[in-house]
Amino acid sequence: MAERGGRFMCCAALVLVAACSEQDRAGDFASLTAPGGQAVLTTTVVEPWFPQGPHQVVVYVQHDASAARIEVARTELAYDGVPFTNRNIGMRWISGTEALVCLRATDRPDRSVYVNARQQPPTGELRNGC
Repeated sequence: MAERGGRFMCCAALVLVAACSEQDRAGDFASLTAPGGQAVLTTTVVEPWFPQGPHQVVVYVQHDASAARIEVARTELAYDGVPFTNRNIGMRWISGTEALVCLRATDRPDRSVYVNARQQPPTGELRNGC
């Protein structure tokens, strides 16, 4: 009986680890250089290992080509099976150091990430609406 319980726990742990695992999609989703060239805003989509798991959108800021990318936000984005396009993930600089990343899921309310690249380190703030 104890052996059966151990097998069950092992299988359950394996399923849990696989369900929580995620993988970066090949390459970046999109990159956009600030109007003055002070920073580059990049978004990446992280896909779950299981088809029904949530996708993640990661937002990065990089101050120049030799600097490391800094993650400023990570959030879920509902996925209905159709590949993400610029209609789902919209990026724009609203000044030389501030940007807005709009996240539009098919059947959920819009969310956005307000990015401030002027601060050191850069910051990202999740907001409702775009």
